[in-house]
Amino acid sequence: MKFSDSTFEPGETVVQVVIAVPIVMSMLLIAIQAMLFMHFSQIASIASSNGASAAANSEGDLVLAVNSATRTAVELGAQIIGVPTIEIDDGFVSAKVRVAVPNVAPFFPSSVVRQREEPLESFVGEDQR
Repeated sequence: MKFSDSTFEPGETVVQVVIAVPIVMSMLLIAIQAMLFMHFSQIASIASSNGASAAANSEGDLVLAVNSATRTAVELGAQIIGVPTIEIDDGFVSAKVRVAVPNVAPFFPSSVVRQREEPLESFVGEDQR
């Protein structure tokens, strides 16, 4: 059925689809990539917090802190890049964790680094108070 005053031309739908589909797909992939980046940055934050907390609670046991940060990241489904860095300086414990981020869309970073600092806890006995 053809109308004489129609503004629709043959092949117009194909051109619209060829232009619209890549734009919509790229927007979808960018949204998914942003969600992945936020998710894995949250995992890195939790892992670094657990590592710093473990070192602060265990009087600076660095091995326990590294194991805690690594275990937390792996249990939450992330892949750690390198070994978590734990530093003790001036009564504070600092933990830094780098986690890989899966790439779905280009131009996004492939890893995220988060650092957490906790005060080093010290036990004071009752007779020393």
